[in-house]
Amino acid sequence: MKIGMFTETWHPQVNGVVASTSWFADELVKQGHEVEIFAPTPGKKKYNNMKVHRFKSFTFRPYPEFRATVPPVRINKLVAGKGFDVIHTHGPFSIGLAGLYAARRNKIPAVTTFHTPLSDYVHYLFRGQYLHLLGQKVSWAYSRVHYNRYSAVITPSMAIKLMLRERGIKAPVAVIPTGIELKRFDSVKSSKSVRKKFGLDGGFVLHTGRLSREKNVGDVLKACEEIDCPLVVTGRGPDAERLKRLAPDNVIFTGFVDDKDLVKLYKEALFSVIASEAETQGLVIIEGMACECPVVGADWLAIPETVVDNRNGLLFRLHDWRELARDVNTLLYDSRLRNRLAKNARKTAEASTIQKRTRQLVGLYEEVAKR
Repeated sequence: MKIGMFTETWHPQVNGVVASTSWFADELVKQGHEVEIFAPTPGKKKYNNMKVHRFKSFTFRPYPEFRATVPPVRINKLVAGKGFDVIHTHGPFSIGLAGLYAARRNKIPAVTTFHTPLSDYVHYLFRGQYLHLLGQKVSWAYSRVHYNRYSAVITPSMAIKLMLRERGIKAPVAVIPTGIELKRFDSVKSSKSVRKKFGLDGGFVLHTGRLSREKNVGDVLKACEEIDCPLVVTGRGPDAERLKRLAPDNVIFTGFVDDKDLVKLYKEALFSVIASEAETQGLVIIEGMACECPVVGADWLAIPETVVDNRNGLLFRLHDWRELARDVNTLLYDSRLRNRLAKNARKTAEASTIQKRTRQLVGLYEEVAKR
């Protein structure tokens, strides 16, 4: 099949949407399909031998990690007569809309992935309780109009499928989590050098991912006041500077960490923590589990679909930083429990490979192409 992937965010940006989209694109090509990418500038026009069509973009001030794209008026010329079997969009803004328009104009089936609720990011645009509530209502009203126009909507978890149904999105919904490439983790050996690089001596707990308010890293920092162990916080984001001011002395911020060092940190860490209230899937969870790194996670949205309490991690109530601290201390001082959870975490990762998930995705493509 020939697939056109329209995405609002792409390399060289680093985030969960880029990771998910590029892993699926790579595996689709490995399984014999042809993929072209439609994405914002800046960046290269080739990605692993895939053609990348770039559209002029600029930094979106309220959320600098997002690139707002100038509407691509030439989009129909790039799609018409090129033999696309399916258009797959990732995002409901200008590039996503362009993909949907091109699909409908050329009578090509269109599917989309619902990566993140827009309502989770309203606070970057609107200040004050009234405007915030209004923004949430508007964001869901727009989402209903946009997502109901697709042949199918893909969600990475059952929790998000249920959310869409509750919010009035009636298009067919398929749950297809993003799988992982186990070789990416198995090919990197655990190394003490990563400890030296980041000034670590002894055991540590790890937090990975974007540093933004909806990730609730502040709750993790509060818990650190009752934890006798270093916390390593990787990544960057709009909330980074505020978090650094709040952090107690046992917290180490690394900033951006490249892929190999991140895998080494997962393998060296005792376990990881995630307190987010906005996880539609939680790629960082499954990445850690591939490295036998169990997770202490918030019992919210999609997190408990991967983290099973007392099997491959521990769950705590959202925003209950004291319970989080208790769970962390439990794992710190119970090595037998920690080792059992670690082995089961790896089994969880092995059950969700990118090869398996891509076959599910192709099955959906074939289904909508027949309609």
